[in-house]
Amino acid sequence: MKNKKFLSVLCAAAMAMTMLAGCGSTAGSGEAAEGAATAQEEKANAELEESTDTYDHEAIENAGDITITMMVSGTAAENDFETEVLPELINKKWPNLTLEVTKLPDDNYYTSLKTKLASGECPDIILTQPMYAGQNSCYALADAGYLAPLNDMDFVAKMPDLSAVTYDGKLVTATNSVSILGTYYNKAIFEEAGIKDVPKTWDEFLEDCEKIKAAGHTPIVMGDKDQYVLQFGLYQIAANEIYPKDAEYDQKLRTGETAFTDEGTWDTVLSMYNELYENGYIDATQSLGYGASQAITDFIDGKAAMTFDGSFNAAAILGQGEGGDFERGYFPIPAKSGDTHTATCLSAGYSIYSGSEYVDECKELIDYWFNGESDVWDAYVATGRFIVTYGNGADSIPNSDLFAPFIELLNQDKGHHWCNQAWPAGTENTMEELFSEMIGGQGTTVEDITNGMQDKFEDLLDE
Repeated sequence: MKNKKFLSVLCAAAMAMTMLAGCGSTAGSGEAAEGAATAQEEKANAELEESTDTYDHEAIENAGDITITMMVSGTAAENDFETEVLPELINKKWPNLTLEVTKLPDDNYYTSLKTKLASGECPDIILTQPMYAGQNSCYALADAGYLAPLNDMDFVAKMPDLSAVTYDGKLVTATNSVSILGTYYNKAIFEEAGIKDVPKTWDEFLEDCEKIKAAGHTPIVMGDKDQYVLQFGLYQIAANEIYPKDAEYDQKLRTGETAFTDEGTWDTVLSMYNELYENGYIDATQSLGYGASQAITDFIDGKAAMTFDGSFNAAAILGQGEGGDFERGYFPIPAKSGDTHTATCLSAGYSIYSGSEYVDECKELIDYWFNGESDVWDAYVATGRFIVTYGNGADSIPNSDLFAPFIELLNQDKGHHWCNQAWPAGTENTMEELFSEMIGGQGTTVEDITNGMQDKFEDLLDE
């Protein structure tokens, strides 16, 4: 039952990390921050428990023949869970219900969602992100009145804390898993380069990159043409270099007590990440021409020793390519000091459009999916994309050996939310655009990036 303990702690830590206060874990924040985080969790949970109403648990059975629409982001794969498996299993459960799912690449998803919300023709179920993350931020959409409250759903009792997806006392996103950012590596290439253990400090990490390069291999492959991929490395470094020193850094950004331009914060993070490009450990020319999927392909083909990516892409990254079935590992980018932390967050989830004709039917569908034991749940867990926190599979997470180093850090309260969850959506886009300009040789500096991030952040707060 050891894994169950780990998952319980993982869930609790990850939920705490995604608080509106941006306080991450309590590591390095002292008793006051810990007390504040606990108080916020208790307040959010109490607000959820205040709801005594319940939805119609036989809404689908009594609805006659109906069609529920759902829209998510991503790229559909063979035997895709959302577009193929889920609709088939839902129809098997309720023959009178047809689930129509549309899956769009991220940028197309954001554009389509905005258009459909504005026209009042939004799908019944949509994919949303915790807090302020992305253009499908649950806080922003809830504030605009687009999301139905989910407080009365059964799955709520299975989760210890849903504060990161609770807005003004109303649960607005159904989620049951956490996501990790880390560094996947090819153990065969490490061994060939004479590297016996994963690096424990930033300097060791750079030394290992140099050894790999000297051995004739590409140290790190990234798909920076899809600019969001830049977050995969930057947020790992920020988890080490910013939040352990000030767990409330993001909260203070909103009050003006801190700024992106503060010395020793984002200038450090950006400079460290840029070292990888300046030293040729990441080939900027190649990365800016590669999309995310091409970088994964190169990695599984054995053409690079490492890639920065998330637990949500584990199934793809563990796939067999032209490089054969080599053994893979996963570790967090190490801190300068060696006191390494991890970038972890509550996963994206599913919201119900407040204007839907089938709010109760959608709740019944999601509750069946999220009950921890249904055929839909088992198929969802079997994708290997989710670290679930209860139900079937919680004691035997696929690829749990990969995630063990991160779970260990979380058990030590060394985990932090993904940065953009606490920023107004669009701040991260400025970071990505300016960083791309810098590595692309356009003369953009670290100072330009931090100034740009601060200006964008302030502009968005004023809107």
